[in-house]
Amino acid sequence: MEHEISYRTRDVALKVAIEHFISEWESGIAHFEVQTSGSTGVPKTIILSRNQLIGSAQRTLDFFQLQPGNTALLGISPKTIGGKMMLVRSIIGKLKLIVCDPSSNPLTVLEPNEYLDFCPMVPLQIQTILATNPEKLQFVKTILFGGAPLSAHLEKQLQQLDCACFHGFGMTETVSHIAIRKVGQPTYSAMKGVQFSAEGTQLVISDAILGIQQLTTTDSVELIDSEHFNWLGRTDFAINSGGVKIHPEQLEQLLEGFINGSFFISAEPDDTFGQKCIIIVDETTETPSLEEIQHYCKQKFGPYAAPKKCYRTNIVYNQGSKINRLKTLQQLGIKA
Repeated sequence: MEHEISYRTRDVALKVAIEHFISEWESGIAHFEVQTSGSTGVPKTIILSRNQLIGSAQRTLDFFQLQPGNTALLGISPKTIGGKMMLVRSIIGKLKLIVCDPSSNPLTVLEPNEYLDFCPMVPLQIQTILATNPEKLQFVKTILFGGAPLSAHLEKQLQQLDCACFHGFGMTETVSHIAIRKVGQPTYSAMKGVQFSAEGTQLVISDAILGIQQLTTTDSVELIDSEHFNWLGRTDFAINSGGVKIHPEQLEQLLEGFINGSFFISAEPDDTFGQKCIIIVDETTETPSLEEIQHYCKQKFGPYAAPKKCYRTNIVYNQGSKINRLKTLQQLGIKA
């Protein structure tokens, strides 16, 4: 049995990009270029080996017990590491892969009662599906989320579903996810061959299968042991206000149930405290007043964490539907 691809798109460029990657793969080339997302800085090109892609794909197939002939959906961009790895998994796992346009609701392409064994998504997609056609989810066995954190509200919703929901931790440099947690549980578990350590709270990764040694990340974690951690936030997003460390992701998770729309927490320079916490809200989002937001944050995290200013703008996203914090701040004239 060979892998199969069913295109549910009229986007010729998307099909050409996928066929080009498959052609390169089948030619046996040894290295592939992949771009980082650029959500925290200028996108850069990473060179990954064929053996790394195979090693990463095989352990995902093993972890989720995917078998030849199982059906998966590619509803994220094949230009991202997540999209490329879905192609590799389908090739070496001999999966039936349905390809659709990267959109906020990829399940619209499914036929009535069409079943999916495996489906990678970003949080924005599942939010849309839950709001528009949640009945489609009864035909999905497993969803793997990546690209951005899940809000506390969304985690609660996902725990009510019959399908198995997981959240992956990884990056382009680690060839997609190297740790996975079950939605509803805080702790990430290392995948086969992966070991964790920490420099302070900064996560360090070693991976025997991918040949990674002591990769220091920009992620702040609570290290439990060499195979488990709880994620706290990104160290490059962390705000130091008067000596108090604030992790924006924790504030964002709190506010997800309070603000109905796109926003993120960041910082700007402050003469007194070094940095002060601010909130960036998409211009289409209706929000409570800044005073209400401040009160809500102070109750949970104290006075330093409360945003001192609110900026409204058109939030910028990258190809993986992840907020591009740097570009959004730049268009506001705020130095990150």
